[in-house]
Amino acid sequence: MINTPLSTSCPGLAPATNHILVQHNSLGSWDVFLSLFSSLAEGPTADIVLLQGPHSSKGFLPCLAGFKSFAPPVTRPRVARYISQKFLHKFAVLLFFPPETDDFMALDVFTPQGCLGTNFPHFTIGNAYARPLPRFLHSVSPALSLPDLGHLSLVAGDFDIHNAATYPSRLLRSKEERESAPYFDRALDLGFTLLKTHGVYTRFPFTGTHRPSTIDLDFANPHIFPAFRTWDGSSPPSTGSDHALILISIQPPSPHNDKPRTRGQQADWPFLTHKLESWRVPPPPDAASPNQLDL
Repeated sequence: MINTPLSTSCPGLAPATNHILVQHNSLGSWDVFLSLFSSLAEGPTADIVLLQGPHSSKGFLPCLAGFKSFAPPVTRPRVARYISQKFLHKFAVLLFFPPETDDFMALDVFTPQGCLGTNFPHFTIGNAYARPLPRFLHSVSPALSLPDLGHLSLVAGDFDIHNAATYPSRLLRSKEERESAPYFDRALDLGFTLLKTHGVYTRFPFTGTHRPSTIDLDFANPHIFPAFRTWDGSSPPSTGSDHALILISIQPPSPHNDKPRTRGQQADWPFLTHKLESWRVPPPPDAASPNQLDL
């Protein structure tokens, strides 16, 4: 656990640029854990892996070469993250574990030289496992998972909620609408954008009695959304979990280039007006005869 930021004076500290985030519910399975990181070794280098339902033993997470693991200080953590050593060597970080729940953790990444094409000195990445509780409540509240921050912020997690924003053609039950509405209403009020490819499911139940669904959600606030590039929940291979492996890429936005436009103030309008007044639509050509059509 890191209780204070690493020294920001360490050599090599650089502004945040391109990053790959990974989100996955690994069901607490050792086999899924091995499959997950085995598949990541064959693709682009992951900077931060956000896990829900991580595998653990007596409160300890498995060690993995090239990564450092973090989780709430409980016997059986429900959220965890693995951060690449290369990432930690470049940036100062601070972990936050809220006192009201063990199902959420946040990471502040400090970049004094700016991050993702902005002048913000740091950005926040949240990890949530909003488990259902009695009376339509979840273990992670909307206010905690979707904070009102004045800097770049992104949250990923298994929210276990169903909403029309992720199911345009699905008839939702009133219970599902009541559970999801506080999250999506807050996201709308604060300008969060749902990062998702429409029509892509993120959970495929092992049983045939339940439909595929989209309960693994990622939200970006207005400050970080311009840096969002891709959300991929269909290309990565299966890990043996009933949840899809999700890859998110963020990088500074490309410089804005205006498309070429006509310079109306420099046009010779009197000359063009005269031309338009004298212009006539040419008559249509003669209709083709049956003999011509046969040719």
